Amino acid sequence: MIVNKVKKTYLSALSVSSLMLVLMLNVFAAPQVLAEENIAPETEVTSSETATQETVAVQNESSNAQTSEGAPEKAPTESNTQDKSADDALLEVTPEQEANENAVVEEPVTANEAEPVDLTLLEENSLESFEAEFYDLKDKIASLSRSADDYEELYARLRPVLTQKTEQLYAIMNSDGVDLKLMSQMQNDAQFQDIFSRVREIKNFYLLRQQIFNEATEEFRALLTSSKLNGITEAKLEASYVQLQLLIITKATFQRTLEIPARFEVAPLDIVINIGFLLFAIIVFRLWRKWAKTGLAEQRQKIMSSRPRSALKMKAARAIWYFEHTRKPLEWLLFINFILANIDILQIPIIIEVVGTVALWLSLTFFAFTFVSKMIERGKQNVLKGISKKQSASLKWVIWWCGWYKLSFELTAIFIANGTIFSWLETIFLILLLPVYVFFIFQWRQDCFTYADEERDTPNFIRKLIEVRTGSRGFINANIALLFVIYFFLTKFFLSLISKVESGRRITAEIYRKKLLNDNSELLEKSKDLASLDDDKRKIFIDGLGTQIDSVFEGPVESIVKMANSDERSHIAVIGERGIGKTHLLKEITQQYPKSLVVNCNEDFDDVIKSVKEQLGIDSENVKTSEIIKALQEQEIDLFLLDNCHRMLTPDTSGQREIRRLFGWVNELKGLGLWVMTYTSSSWKLFNALGIATGFFAKKIELKKWSEEQICQLFDKRCLEAEIEIDYSNLIIPRQLADIEDGTIEQRNKAGVYRIIWGYADGNPAIACRTLADSLIIDNDKLIAKLPSYPDSHIIEAFEINTLLVLRVISQFGRCGVQDIIQNLRLHGLVVNSAIAACVAQGIIEQVNGRYQVSWLWYRTVSKYLARQNLLTR
Repeated sequence: MIVNKVKKTYLSALSVSSLMLVLMLNVFAAPQVLAEENIAPETEVTSSETATQETVAVQNESSNAQTSEGAPEKAPTESNTQDKSADDALLEVTPEQEANENAVVEEPVTANEAEPVDLTLLEENSLESFEAEFYDLKDKIASLSRSADDYEELYARLRPVLTQKTEQLYAIMNSDGVDLKLMSQMQNDAQFQDIFSRVREIKNFYLLRQQIFNEATEEFRALLTSSKLNGITEAKLEASYVQLQLLIITKATFQRTLEIPARFEVAPLDIVINIGFLLFAIIVFRLWRKWAKTGLAEQRQKIMSSRPRSALKMKAARAIWYFEHTRKPLEWLLFINFILANIDILQIPIIIEVVGTVALWLSLTFFAFTFVSKMIERGKQNVLKGISKKQSASLKWVIWWCGWYKLSFELTAIFIANGTIFSWLETIFLILLLPVYVFFIFQWRQDCFTYADEERDTPNFIRKLIEVRTGSRGFINANIALLFVIYFFLTKFFLSLISKVESGRRITAEIYRKKLLNDNSELLEKSKDLASLDDDKRKIFIDGLGTQIDSVFEGPVESIVKMANSDERSHIAVIGERGIGKTHLLKEITQQYPKSLVVNCNEDFDDVIKSVKEQLGIDSENVKTSEIIKALQEQEIDLFLLDNCHRMLTPDTSGQREIRRLFGWVNELKGLGLWVMTYTSSSWKLFNALGIATGFFAKKIELKKWSEEQICQLFDKRCLEAEIEIDYSNLIIPRQLADIEDGTIEQRNKAGVYRIIWGYADGNPAIACRTLADSLIIDNDKLIAKLPSYPDSHIIEAFEINTLLVLRVISQFGRCGVQDIIQNLRLHGLVVNSAIAACVAQGIIEQVNGRYQVSWLWYRTVSKYLARQNLLTR
């Protein structure tokens, strides 16, 4: 049964490949008759005498003197001698007959008669002569010494030669004695080599013809590809070449199929390998299809049954469902391509190219058709929801038109390239497109008008253009509405695509910043007089009540706890930018591993010892290391979590003293347990530059930026913890920023605000929570969201270099005092104090425990600007 399927696939490929071309041929191409009068009688023996005799033998079917090439000569007999004498008598030409023949030749040539062919152009080197003339003419035209119109004269001389050679080869191929077997090729058979050289020569002639078409004038190409007499003549020429190729393919396929047993006796390994690949492909194909019937559904159910159901899991389940119902064309495409790539028993390249092209475009067309059908069946929101049968039919018509369009042109390019038939097919498909397009517009016009009316981002000039919706003007306006819908969805797709990277989010924000401000200006003005979120609820929303997103810390926590359980005795560095969740990570570890000690470091090492002493319950005033070791062993503590270790590195002249004391103390306690120490990203790079941490840590864990999905989950959890419900309906958010497929306007606005904040925070949860909390106001006892406010980057761009250097020091070390900055930069105290005052006045930095740090509102803006100025490492 599989062999029958492969056979049917092969026959279908041949049928489709010649469908459009042969149908045309049957319409306008009369049976090709090889006229003997177009071939002048030979007067001398040439190098191609044998081939010419074969051609004349085919044309003169009434002659009994035809002999097959390579056949053994028969001994002359009396009967044969008499026949030969009679034939010679018949072939004798009298002077009167010769005069009559000359008179016929001298008759004027009518417009419909073929132009006589110069026999010198039929020689073996005629192709090289034409090619040399073409390239010489091309160079002269490039140097402006000749005109492109001269290509017409060149082609006028080339075309009769091309026609004659095509007819001669067709006559040879149409005879019964043609041998195209591979065995003949291997034996270097003279007839095979002659046919092979003729085929290559004619192919190169047609390639030269295509080059002339490409270089000639537009008027000349239009004339030869038109439906006028010149175009019909060229189409006949191309059709004859297609007929020749199909004849060669048919004969070669038939003969090489029959010779497989003989080839197997001579070279069995290649055939065995091909059969092995075929059997392997069939077995794998059948096993896959058998498993896919139930296996894909089981995988989808497995994903749907796992909890919690994330958006990613839902997308994966939906993708599996679509693949499950649209997989057949793709399966057949992969199967056929594998067969074509690994199995080549017949060794006819054009068959592989034709079958591969047919399989590709038919499979893609069937896949698109099935995919759209399943989308309609599933009722995808906002795209194909509530679609009518006629609308469904219009989509499918477009798909089939595109599929047959591509298939026809690909096949035409394989056989005859871009010539007259190619141009005719293009015209036919454009004509067929007209009713398809009109039907499509009439079915979707009302939906396009409705969408443009309801979409709040529709420009006013579009609304005015599509006011008239009846008659011919209405049809034109329907096209305008359709173009707007296509533009809108392409814009949305592009922005959602580029928003996945930092630079893309910046571009998106810049594109829609002015629009956001303009659309929400009324709400922004109103929010100035309204109260903000309650301080207690704001604190809960920002800090949380201990709940976190499992997907963020699951990997690092599991890794550290596993090392602690295996009695690992080493040092681990946890690195992440400020606010990324390092402290929450340590809290998660202590919950899963109670035998741990957590210490929050500051600028003084003595405070670290004091915190350890208090947690261990040591009463000594001047605690010794031995006492700490004893207490740790008694309480069986073997996991030490040191948070904010970077604060012990200060910018003053003795700034490394405290951190080196810490490292020395840790070395004294070496062997007691696993040490986990957290650092900010900027300070860690400074540690490496100073060589402080070289060789100290056995492992480094970097906390990544949070994804948009994780930030959204965090917002929802914090809203539940703070017991707040936010109303997003007052905002106007461009639909391009919210790629939610369904839901109300408020849900889309919510998704848009979440994306805006996530993009601004760049995956930092602390910045994101503070930004959303600052965007909440109270109006009529209802908590509503306004547009998030960002700091004006032009303020920091106007700062002098000294102020930027002060910000760099604060950003590198986290928190700095005034004297620390002065000692680090070696600037005058007045300069440093003036820079700090300017930054405090703009809210860029804030004071915490007598030291300065960058405020959360400005943290992202400052870090990015200093990085762009090469003052901070990226």
